[in-house]
Amino acid sequence: MRASTLLIAGAMTSAVTLLGAGTAAAEPANAMPSDGVYLVGVDIFPGVWEAPGTPDPAAGCDWRRLWKVAGDNTDMNYIIGNNFTRLSPVRVEIKPTDVGFKTTNCGPWRLLPPPPRTGSFGG
Repeated sequence: MRASTLLIAGAMTSAVTLLGAGTAAAEPANAMPSDGVYLVGVDIFPGVWEAPGTPDPAAGCDWRRLWKVAGDNTDMNYIIGNNFTRLSPVRVEIKPTDVGFKTTNCGPWRLLPPPPRTGSFGG
Protein backbone atom coordinates (compact mmCIF):
# COMPACT_ATOMS: atom_id res chain seq x y z
CA MET A 1 0.00 0.00 0.00
CA ARG A 2 2.80 2.33 0.86
CA ALA A 3 4.49 1.80 -2.55
CA SER A 4 1.31 2.75 -4.41
CA THR A 5 0.97 5.91 -2.30
CA LEU A 6 4.54 6.89 -3.19
CA LEU A 7 3.87 6.14 -6.85
CA ILE A 8 0.79 8.37 -6.86
CA ALA A 9 2.64 11.14 -5.02
CA GLY A 10 5.49 10.93 -7.53
CA ALA A 11 3.09 11.12 -10.46
CA MET A 12 1.37 14.15 -8.97
CA THR A 13 4.71 15.87 -8.38
CA SER A 14 5.71 15.23 -12.00
CA ALA A 15 2.39 16.61 -13.27
CA VAL A 16 2.72 19.76 -11.15
CA THR A 17 6.29 20.24 -12.37
CA LEU A 18 5.22 19.93 -16.01
CA LEU A 19 2.27 22.26 -15.56
CA GLY A 20 4.35 24.80 -13.66
CA ALA A 21 7.05 24.87 -16.32
CA GLY A 22 4.59 25.95 -19.04
CA THR A 23 5.63 27.11 -22.47
CA ALA A 24 7.44 30.39 -22.88
CA ALA A 25 5.50 32.90 -24.96
CA ALA A 26 7.10 33.87 -28.24
CA GLU A 27 8.48 37.38 -28.38
CA PRO A 28 6.90 39.83 -30.86
CA ALA A 29 8.61 39.96 -34.26
CA ASN A 30 10.37 42.81 -36.03
CA ALA A 31 9.13 41.64 -39.45
CA MET A 32 5.77 41.00 -41.11
CA PRO A 33 6.54 38.71 -44.05
CA SER A 34 3.11 38.70 -45.70
CA ASP A 35 -0.44 40.05 -45.81
CA GLY A 36 -2.50 39.55 -42.68
CA VAL A 37 -3.57 40.90 -39.32
CA TYR A 38 -0.89 41.20 -36.64
CA LEU A 39 -1.48 41.87 -32.94
CA VAL A 40 0.64 44.66 -31.49
CA GLY A 41 2.77 43.51 -28.56
CA VAL A 42 1.95 39.85 -29.33
CA ASP A 43 2.86 39.29 -32.99
CA ILE A 44 4.79 42.51 -33.68
CA PHE A 45 6.50 45.33 -31.81
CA PRO A 46 5.19 48.89 -31.94
CA GLY A 47 7.40 51.40 -33.75
CA VAL A 48 8.04 52.78 -37.23
CA TRP A 49 7.62 50.13 -39.92
CA GLU A 50 8.57 50.19 -43.61
CA ALA A 51 7.47 48.09 -46.59
CA PRO A 52 8.52 48.26 -50.24
CA GLY A 53 4.95 48.93 -51.38
CA THR A 54 2.80 47.21 -53.93
CA PRO A 55 4.58 45.08 -56.55
CA ASP A 56 1.61 45.62 -58.90
CA PRO A 57 0.97 49.24 -59.98
CA ALA A 58 -2.64 48.35 -60.84
CA ALA A 59 -3.26 47.49 -57.19
CA GLY A 60 -2.40 49.53 -54.15
CA CYS A 61 -0.93 48.86 -50.74
CA ASP A 62 -3.61 49.00 -48.04
CA TRP A 63 -2.70 49.16 -44.34
CA ARG A 64 -4.80 49.79 -41.26
CA ARG A 65 -4.00 50.51 -37.61
CA LEU A 66 -6.76 48.93 -35.51
CA TRP A 67 -8.10 49.53 -32.01
CA LYS A 68 -10.12 46.30 -32.19
CA VAL A 69 -9.56 43.03 -34.04
CA ALA A 70 -12.73 41.15 -34.98
CA GLY A 71 -14.07 39.41 -38.06
CA ASP A 72 -12.61 40.58 -41.35
CA ASN A 73 -11.57 43.99 -39.92
CA THR A 74 -13.34 46.01 -42.61
CA ASP A 75 -15.48 47.83 -40.04
CA MET A 76 -14.44 51.49 -40.32
CA ASN A 77 -15.23 51.94 -36.62
CA TYR A 78 -12.19 49.79 -35.72
CA ILE A 79 -9.68 51.80 -37.73
CA ILE A 80 -7.40 54.32 -35.99
CA GLY A 81 -5.48 55.20 -39.15
CA ASN A 82 -5.12 53.80 -42.65
CA ASN A 83 -3.75 54.43 -46.11
CA PHE A 84 -4.21 53.09 -49.62
CA THR A 85 -1.23 54.02 -51.74
CA ARG A 86 0.75 53.08 -54.82
CA LEU A 87 3.86 54.96 -53.64
CA SER A 88 7.07 53.27 -52.48
CA PRO A 89 8.35 52.79 -49.87
CA VAL A 90 5.49 52.78 -47.38
CA ARG A 91 5.99 53.83 -43.76
CA VAL A 92 3.69 53.76 -40.75
CA GLU A 93 4.09 54.32 -37.03
CA ILE A 94 2.36 51.56 -35.09
CA LYS A 95 1.75 52.81 -31.57
CA PRO A 96 1.87 50.75 -28.36
CA THR A 97 -1.80 51.61 -27.81
CA ASP A 98 -2.83 50.03 -31.16
CA VAL A 99 -4.38 46.58 -30.84
CA GLY A 100 -3.72 45.31 -34.36
CA PHE A 101 -2.30 46.09 -37.76
CA LYS A 102 -3.69 44.83 -41.07
CA THR A 103 -1.66 44.85 -44.26
CA THR A 104 -2.67 43.92 -47.81
CA ASN A 105 -0.48 43.99 -50.91
CA CYS A 106 2.33 46.08 -49.35
CA GLY A 107 5.12 43.51 -49.45
CA PRO A 108 7.12 42.44 -46.40
CA TRP A 109 7.34 44.95 -43.56
CA ARG A 110 10.38 45.54 -41.35
CA LEU A 111 10.72 47.43 -38.09
CA LEU A 112 13.05 50.40 -38.47
CA PRO A 113 15.56 51.11 -35.70
CA PRO A 114 14.65 54.01 -33.42
CA PRO A 115 16.32 57.34 -34.26
CA PRO A 116 19.44 58.13 -32.24
CA ARG A 117 18.93 60.16 -29.08
CA THR A 118 20.12 63.74 -29.45
CA GLY A 119 20.80 64.29 -25.76
CA SER A 120 18.86 67.53 -25.85
CA PHE A 121 15.91 68.20 -23.56
CA GLY A 122 12.95 65.95 -24.27
CA GLY A 123 14.76 63.51 -26.48
